[in-house]
Amino acid sequence: MTRIPLTKNQSFSYLCDQKLTAGTLVSIPLFRRNVLGIVTGNRPDFERLGNIELKKIEKIIEESFLTECQLKLASFISDYYLSPLGIVLKSFLPKRVKIRNPKPETQNLKHNDIKLTKGQQKAVDEITKNQKLKTKNYLLFGPASSGKTEVYIHSILKLKKRNPAAQFLVLLPELTLTPQALERYGEYFKSEEIAVLHSKISKGQFYSNWQKIKSGKAKIIIGSRMAVFAPFKNLALIAVDEEQDISFKQWEMNPRYDVRTTAEKLAQIHEALIVFGSATPRIESFYKAQKKEYRLLELPPLRLAGLELLDSNIELIDMKKERWIKNYSSISKKLQSEIAYALKNKLQSILLINRQGMSTFSICAECKTVLRCPKCERALIYDNSGVYKCVHCAYKTSITPECSKCKGLSFANIGLGTQKVEREIKNLFPSAKVARADSQSMKAHDAQDVLYKNFKQGSIDILVGTQMISKGWDLPNMALIGIIDGDAMLSMPDFSTEERAYQNIIQAAGRVSRLGAKFPGRVFLQTFNPEQKIFKTIADKDFSVFCEKEIKERKSLDLPPFGKLIKLIFQDFDPQKAGLETNRVFDILEEKADKNVKVFEPQNAFLSNIRGRFRKQIIIKIKKGPEIPEKIRKILLSLSRGWIIDIDPISII
Repeated sequence: MTRIPLTKNQSFSYLCDQKLTAGTLVSIPLFRRNVLGIVTGNRPDFERLGNIELKKIEKIIEESFLTECQLKLASFISDYYLSPLGIVLKSFLPKRVKIRNPKPETQNLKHNDIKLTKGQQKAVDEITKNQKLKTKNYLLFGPASSGKTEVYIHSILKLKKRNPAAQFLVLLPELTLTPQALERYGEYFKSEEIAVLHSKISKGQFYSNWQKIKSGKAKIIIGSRMAVFAPFKNLALIAVDEEQDISFKQWEMNPRYDVRTTAEKLAQIHEALIVFGSATPRIESFYKAQKKEYRLLELPPLRLAGLELLDSNIELIDMKKERWIKNYSSISKKLQSEIAYALKNKLQSILLINRQGMSTFSICAECKTVLRCPKCERALIYDNSGVYKCVHCAYKTSITPECSKCKGLSFANIGLGTQKVEREIKNLFPSAKVARADSQSMKAHDAQDVLYKNFKQGSIDILVGTQMISKGWDLPNMALIGIIDGDAMLSMPDFSTEERAYQNIIQAAGRVSRLGAKFPGRVFLQTFNPEQKIFKTIADKDFSVFCEKEIKERKSLDLPPFGKLIKLIFQDFDPQKAGLETNRVFDILEEKADKNVKVFEPQNAFLSNIRGRFRKQIIIKIKKGPEIPEKIRKILLSLSRGWIIDIDPISII
């Protein structure tokens, strides 16, 4: 087995009889086997100490397999996120497979000739101005149903007419949004011009689409965050839809990149335009627009028959009062009544609960000990298959688990999960067609397509799911949203918790602000704490007021966008080693810190034990970001195996 430290740059020198262009894919001997490598540069042979002999490249597989622009982007990601170039380049390499008559992702559909509103047309004209602008970054800010997708499409149509060879990238945060996007873009562009890139398509389809992009045949590329690695030939515009979504950040593996930052660099490399679209932009993006780093384009709500189409109302439901009337269901009486009314009128409902399974945790009926994963020490959740599962690793119990303390065999399930809500809804409305959407039920490669098709065709009356279904869908029969546990959205003690709660709830509310519904869309937010200020702010839906409050607070604390955050996590099977190592690195960092760098003492990570590895973390706050001081950078680059470096983390807990 070849073992190379993943925390170090994996660059090696080899001999070749001919000069190879950077980006060439080759087979090279490494230790006792041959591996794939990417040529990053050439130089004449050089003197080597100790009579070291260089090995020769075994085989040239494909010249210019990666483009010059891809190599530039990979170098940026490696440098910005302090991730080894070899690990970064791995993300750029599709699996080379034999292509077998790939199916087109879209059908050619005739589109309705939609006349743009004045606001939409103004945004399109601004984006497609045929002049050299210093700022090519735009923030498209408008409420749900304001027509942001139409702005993307008509901007692309206008630019494509100007340059038929141009390519356009549309980035989506959730795979559940892909079927609708294919439908919308398929109305305007030929199926052979559209390519899809995400993890759920087959390897053959992925490689086929990759080649279509590289050849320039694919003009419209729709994909998840991995689509930024594609070999674009003539990129003209990038649209980052729902730019506020945390799914645009990869935090579970290297490279821990944020696609919004990466896409901005990609646009810069190709001299392309980039449009960030959202009804609830990130605080960082809104602040950049205020500072003129982004050009702000605002869309008013759409109008129907001369009347403004108002957003759906958000109504708070006090769950304490439900207990007073002896209702112990997770579904309030008011929400039950509204769901029944929607069913009677053949309208659809979505119920959101941001946890999987049948519960939040389970306790021993005898001694009240929480049932925990032996590998991660996290609370296990009860699954409707009859076992208890860990959501952080593959561990699951037998159907008769026992308490670690008293060896009891009886457990009480506490809290809510998607499966529990689904079961309650089926009991309350036995004739309704109910479906569930969470990461467990969406594992199949075509699950997103099937879900969207079934919901659109009316085969689902009530959909229970996590936040993956809370954004982007434009369906006229979706008339009711129920947020089952609003308090859970505020349970994380993090600087971005209220921002995320605001975004998720407003995005969910936007799903029922649709043309064609038989009655105005309704949104019900269930909470045991309706007096919380954030819930009133959300109900008022005044983003500018909320944003100004957040900006003021972050400025006082030097938090993004006024400072830069770095999260360091060390993990080891030995808890003592984890503690000693984090203390050692903390002492080094604190010694090098100055007035602009604050290093916080080591703490247990929020997930302090995953798969048997104990985790400790250090947070670094740099007041005058975004650059990392060189003395801090050197320390980070010298960290030993076991360290995780997360630049611009989405959370500091």
